[in-house]
Amino acid sequence: MNLILTSAKGLEARASAEFKELALLSGIRRVGIERSAYDGVIEAEVENPRALLKFLADYVKSEPFRIRFILRALPIDAVVDTKMKDITATVKRLSSAIGQGETFRITIETRDSPYSTKELIDAIADVIDKKVDLESPKKIVLVQVFGEYTGISVLAPEEILSVVKLKRGS
Repeated sequence: MNLILTSAKGLEARASAEFKELALLSGIRRVGIERSAYDGVIEAEVENPRALLKFLADYVKSEPFRIRFILRALPIDAVVDTKMKDITATVKRLSSAIGQGETFRITIETRDSPYSTKELIDAIADVIDKKVDLESPKKIVLVQVFGEYTGISVLAPEEILSVVKLKRGS
């Protein structure tokens, strides 16, 4: 899994079909999609997820009402077991993407997490030696907990695709 898609509860199949169609339209030929055990969540594996997200963002801006079922798309840099030491070690490794002088924010989304959001934020913040900016960070450390496994990314804010926000802006 290197991409998480969200949809409205019960519309996962339609969002999956919509995503496959858009991926093919972008030129991607290999798309792996798996419905998550969690409502409204779809796990995908594609080549170059960030380039695909750029394509999707441009597509939403030019054809805002053609995407009806996908709500958000989030690239995932690494998937680890939901163990605090694995999460913090991976965040520490990925945090090299936060440049010197850049600020960051930690965003946690949990589903069946053995840890509280506060526990995760405290542990992750301890391994990143950069300045925090909660309002307008240059990078976001995104942690998606799905029970036994966790997806982690270090992203620029514009790399998180929110179809609803893009439609409002068009």
